[in-house]
Amino acid sequence: MSNFLETDRLVLRAFTAADTDHLLALDNDPEVMRFINGGRPTSREAIETRVLPRLLHDYPCWETRGYWAAQEKTTGTFLGWFE
Repeated sequence: MSNFLETDRLVLRAFTAADTDHLLALDNDPEVMRFINGGRPTSREAIETRVLPRLLHDYPCWETRGYWAAQEKTTGTFLGWFE
C-alpha cells in the first residue's frame, strides 16, 4: 500500500507487522501512556495479538485501513499513529 499522505516533513502510511517494535516503544513510554491508561505499559503479547491486528484491519467500505503510522519524512523516524 502506498503512502496515505505526504507533506514536506511527515508521511502517513499503512501499518505493517514490522511496526511491532515501534508500537511497543510508544506504548511503553510513561509520558504517552499516562494520558491513555494512567501510565501502565503494554506487553509485547498485547501489541502482537490485540493492538497491531486492529491497526492492520481493512475497512472495505472505506477502501482504507483507517489507521496510519506517522513518520518523519527525512529520517523515517516513527512518531505515532492517526485514525
